[in-house]
Amino acid sequence: MKKDLFKKITNNAYSFSVLTKVLSVLIGFVYTVVYTRYLGKELRGTASVINNYVELATLFLCLGMHQAYPYFKKKTGVGPYHEYINNILAAVLVYGAAAVGSLFFLRNNTSACVVAVLIPASIAVRELNYVVMIENPKVRNATQIGLEVFDILFLVVLFLLTKANYLYCILFLLVRGAASFVLAIQNLRVPLKTLRPTLHGIGKYIAYGFVPMLTLILMEINYKVDILMLEWMGITKADIGIYSLGVMLGQKLWLISDALRDILTSKLAGGRTKEEVCRITRLSLWVTFAFVLGMAIFGKPLIGFVYGAEFNDAYMVFLNISLGVLGMVFYKMIYAFNVVNGHKSVNFALLFVAAVINVVLNYFFILRWSINGAAIASTVSYTVCGVSFLIYFVCKTKTSPRDLLLVKKQDVTDLIHFIRK
Repeated sequence: MKKDLFKKITNNAYSFSVLTKVLSVLIGFVYTVVYTRYLGKELRGTASVINNYVELATLFLCLGMHQAYPYFKKKTGVGPYHEYINNILAAVLVYGAAAVGSLFFLRNNTSACVVAVLIPASIAVRELNYVVMIENPKVRNATQIGLEVFDILFLVVLFLLTKANYLYCILFLLVRGAASFVLAIQNLRVPLKTLRPTLHGIGKYIAYGFVPMLTLILMEINYKVDILMLEWMGITKADIGIYSLGVMLGQKLWLISDALRDILTSKLAGGRTKEEVCRITRLSLWVTFAFVLGMAIFGKPLIGFVYGAEFNDAYMVFLNISLGVLGMVFYKMIYAFNVVNGHKSVNFALLFVAAVINVVLNYFFILRWSINGAAIASTVSYTVCGVSFLIYFVCKTKTSPRDLLLVKKQDVTDLIHFIRK
C-alpha cells in the first residue's frame, strides 16, 4: 500500500516536485535556524553580500546559455545534450583559469578572493542543473534536498566544535560551493570519459542567450540589488543580516511556485500549451496566498522564538515584502512560457521596467526607512513585474484573466481525484 502510494506520487512530475519542495522548505527552515543561530546577524550580513556578488557575476558570465537549452530542445525535438555539456564545461574551465589568475590581484581582499573562487563553480551549477531540470526534474529536486541536508550537517559540526568568526563563515561558503558543483556533475549521469570540453558550437547558445542573459541580470537586480545597495549606502552588516533573513523568509513562500514552474518549463518544452500555464498559475497563486497569510499571522512570534530576539525586526521586513511575493507568481509562470516559445525580448522589456523601479525606489526608500524601505521598494517592484507579465499574457494569448486568477471547479475535482488515487 505504502509502496503504491509512493510510486503514484513519484510518477507524477508535478506532485513529486511539490513534495520535494515541501521537504525542501522544511529542511531549509532547519537550515536557516542553524545557519542564523551560528553566524549571528553581522556574519549573516557578510555572507549575504558575498553570495549576492557571486550570483550577479554568475548570471553575467553564464551569457544566458542555459536559457537556450529548452528552446533548442523544442525546436529540434531532441536535447543537444552532450554538445551543450561539452560547451559548458569548456567555458567553466576558461573561467576557472581566469579566477585563479585574479587571485594574485585580489590577495589583499579575502572576500573578493572568495567571490572569484566561487564564481566558476556557481556557473557550472547553474548551467548544468538547468539541463537536469529539463531532462529529469525529479533528480534535480531530490538532489537539492540532499544538498540542504549536507549543509545542515556541516553547520551542526561547526556549531558544536567552533565559535563563529569570519574565517569559518568563508569556509562554509567554499565547502557549500564545492558540494553544489560535485552534485551538479553527478546529476548529469553522463560517463565522465565521454565528455570532451570544447568551445566549438557554443556560438548558437550565446547568440540566443544574450537577451535572456540581460533579462536574468535584470531579474537578479530585482531580487538582489537591495542587499548590495544597503551595503553601498552604509547600512551596517548587522542590519543587512536582519534584512536578509526577512527577505529569505519571504522568498521561501514562492518555493512551491518554483517547483511547479520548473515542471511547467519541462512540460512546455514537450509541447504543452497556454492552458497548462493558466492551470498552474492559478493553483500556485492560491497556495502562495495561504502561505503568506499563515506567516503574516504566526511569523512574528515564530521569528523571535526560532532565530532569537536579535532578529525580531526581520518580521517587519518580511511583512513589507510578502505582498509582492503574490505578484511574482505570475512572473514566474509566464516567464517560463516566454522562454520556451522564444519571446525573450518581452521578458527583457518587462523586467527592465521592474528593475529600474527597484533601483530608484531603493535609493530613496533606504534613505528614509533603512531596511524597511528596501523591503517596500522590492514589494512595489515585484508587484509591477507580476502584473505586467499577467497583462502581457492575457493580451498575447487572448486568455481571460479569470483563467489565471480564479480556481475552477475542474481544478478541485482533479485535485480530489488525484488525492483519492
